[in-house]
Formats: sequence, C-alpha cells, structure tokens
Amino acid sequence: MIASRRRTLGAAIAACSVVVLLAACSGSGSGTSPAGGSCVRADAQNHLKISAKDVAFSAPCMDAKGGKPIVIEFTNDEAIGHNIAVFTNSSKSQEISKSDTITGPGKSTTITVPPQAPGQLYFECTIHTNMNGALVVTGSPS
Repeated sequence: MIASRRRTLGAAIAACSVVVLLAACSGSGSGTSPAGGSCVRADAQNHLKISAKDVAFSAPCMDAKGGKPIVIEFTNDEAIGHNIAVFTNSSKSQEISKSDTITGPGKSTTITVPPQAPGQLYFECTIHTNMNGALVVTGSPS
C-alpha cells in the first residue's frame, strides 16, 4: 500500500512538473522562465539576437538583465514581413517597444527596451500573433 501511494505521488509530481513547464513556455507572461536552456541570453552589453523563419521566432524566450536598456537585434530570414514588439504582458495593453516591419531574407532592425525591473515581459510579431514568447528580465546588471 505504501509503495502504491509513492507511485501515485510520484506520478502526480511528474504531471505537475509537465504542466509548469508547458505554462512557462507558452509566452503567457506568467513570470517564469522556460526550462532547458531555451532562452536566448543577452551578451555583456545586454544585447539580444533573435530571428524569424518559417513564421516562427528562433527562440520562444529571451533572457536579459534588469536595470539597463535591452537592445534586441531582429533579423527576418524569409520573404514575408515580420516585426517584433515587446509588451508588459500578453494582454498587449501596454506596448514598450516595437520595430518597423521588415521584409526579405537577411534584413534586420534593432529595438531598444528601456531599463526594466526583474520580471517577465511578452514579445510577438504583431503581423503573425502566433509568433510570440517571453522576455525574462533577471536581477540587475553586473
């Protein structure tokens, strides 16, 4: 009976872990970073690089330091137009920064997100709203 309860508890913990991971990767602005290293990490200057191809971003998550501007270089690697916009959350009620639409393989643009407190922001291509993700702001700059 104890072994059966342990298996049931273990299965429940595993199921909860899957739910937490799926929620973190959904780009919902929930405040949690996706697991498994799927975030593009900012360099020492707090610059990020992300691209679009096959109507998808190259990563579902970007990770930057708080307290200083976040510079995002966005490259479109396909013939259809894309942009990138950063919002406070997935409701999109407050836009923080948005690029122009760029079309054509290899075209790039850069946006700057003003210094942010630690937390999670939301980004998307406003032309193809299924292209979205989380911009996770952690700690302060070193």
